[in-house]
Amino acid sequence: MEIRKVLFRKEMKLVTLLLTSLLIATASATVYYSLVMGPTRVQTAAASIKFVAGDDSGSSYAGASGYTTDGTWVRFTNLKAYPNATVTYEQAINLSNTDASNAHSVRFRSKSITNLNGSATSGNFTRIAFLLVAPNGAKQITSFNYTGGVSWSTPSTTGYISIPANEEWAIRVETLAVSGATANVMVEIEIYVDVRE
Repeated sequence: MEIRKVLFRKEMKLVTLLLTSLLIATASATVYYSLVMGPTRVQTAAASIKFVAGDDSGSSYAGASGYTTDGTWVRFTNLKAYPNATVTYEQAINLSNTDASNAHSVRFRSKSITNLNGSATSGNFTRIAFLLVAPNGAKQITSFNYTGGVSWSTPSTTGYISIPANEEWAIRVETLAVSGATANVMVEIEIYVDVRE
């Protein structure tokens, strides 16, 4: 009887040892490794393409403001649209490629359009267009038009246009209101000028 107890204990120890070994083998079978992304540095820099004043940027014309500090943001506070007469701001603001050796590309992309006088606002406008014009007068972006009517039709994002090193191109704004447009109706448009470096 004594021998049976000893054998049973040895068997139990062997079974326990075997189960423990299996558990350890299963746990250690998971293999993994880590990729390391080293210290990442982000440095501030001046923008290569920036807004600069154009001939029509002043407060008596387009009323461009906010571009003087870093050239990456601008707003127009004085654009007007007359009934049946296209108003053209030849150089509402200019884009300058300040990079002395590389061309950079830009495109126009719509962000938002807001009727500041309610839903009837769009009915007072025929169109508001933004064009990109090279120094030789050639229009490079010609189809970025917001058209009015029952509701606004917003333009599609344009393709990228390359601005050569050290060149300054104009953003032309054209506006047109409908015949008999109500005075002092306002719309607010925000667009992105995306830059591909």
